[in-house]
Amino acid sequence: MIGSSSCIYKVLVLAAISFLIPDDANAFRGNEALYGRIGTDITLMCNAANDRIIQWKVNGTLVAQTNNTKVQNGNLVLLMASLPVEGNYSCHDDAGEMLQWTLLKLGYPPSKPLVHCKALNFSRIYCSWEKNHEESLPTSYIATYRDPSSKVWNCTTQLPSSVCQIDNPQIFSQLPYVMNVTAVNPVGHRTTLLEIVTLDIVQPDPPTNVKAEPVFGSPRRIKVHWNYPLSWSSRFELKFILEYKLKQNNFWSRIETNKKEETITDAIAAQLYVIRVKAKDFFDSGNWSDWSSEVLVTTWSETTSESIQTTVATLTVDYVDTCNQQTESTSAPTSIFPSSDVLDKDFIILISIAILVGLLTMTVAFVLWVRKKKQEPHKADILMKALPYC
Repeated sequence: MIGSSSCIYKVLVLAAISFLIPDDANAFRGNEALYGRIGTDITLMCNAANDRIIQWKVNGTLVAQTNNTKVQNGNLVLLMASLPVEGNYSCHDDAGEMLQWTLLKLGYPPSKPLVHCKALNFSRIYCSWEKNHEESLPTSYIATYRDPSSKVWNCTTQLPSSVCQIDNPQIFSQLPYVMNVTAVNPVGHRTTLLEIVTLDIVQPDPPTNVKAEPVFGSPRRIKVHWNYPLSWSSRFELKFILEYKLKQNNFWSRIETNKKEETITDAIAAQLYVIRVKAKDFFDSGNWSDWSSEVLVTTWSETTSESIQTTVATLTVDYVDTCNQQTESTSAPTSIFPSSDVLDKDFIILISIAILVGLLTMTVAFVLWVRKKKQEPHKADILMKALPYC
């Protein structure tokens, strides 16, 4: 809550702008027009002698005498003026000569400005403001701020750019900055005061240079890396959230980290993924950044028929060589299985094919061996019959 010192600050600012506000709150004469407040009585003056007959016209037409209009001492009084009575008024003497003209414009005091402040880092605060709604009268703004030591500063910006810049704010002060923006038009003014605590409003820009690439030979892995936003000082550490999903899905998976790179380990082979990253102060001050631009990446896969055929042929040759070594020596058999770090789905399929080829080879060899055994007794009978009897 803004304390009594803020109220004093507001009084000082209002005193500084009081010279812009007319003494008559109902009407104010500018360089080219008379400005009036809707719903009040407006008096249009005519410089004429008191004894002269005066006629008033609006946009060239005589002003009708109604309950809301009257002429007093040659001056035209508009009672409870409303927007339709705006126009170019002129007063004339009895000969029809124009003595004076006045452009009357009506409106309301300005709305309270909408003030927004943010800090892309701990070195600078930006505050901006905008109108609550369109103003019918010309409106200007006065912007100042009070620092935690109660010193008032003019904004380091050229108005009416609608941006105020606070450089090198006191980050760890227990007292807030107070931003003051006052809207002023010819019939009134409105002020907005906003307390600012840097640690509460800091919000980094999104991470930059987000890149993702598949990992060769590992269809379930995606390597992602990124950089700090250019507007953020590396003296202050950031933490990140990395999100990823299949292109056709709506569900995001996420990884939280304080590093500038991560490896996704649960992807699906040969699939298109969408990846994005956002950042926040490491000590959880302020807000998360917006998401970075999304990047697309397809996970690694070995899907061509030539590569599968080549792998099958290689595994088959290795299997045959292993069998030969087993028959020629008593050394331990050589395993045909690849190391565990490459046991993924594709290699398991290839190994299965090789095993089937090996089993088929062994089956054929076994059948030939059985047939050979059956033929050996028959050959022995023929030899016995050929021998002479003793």
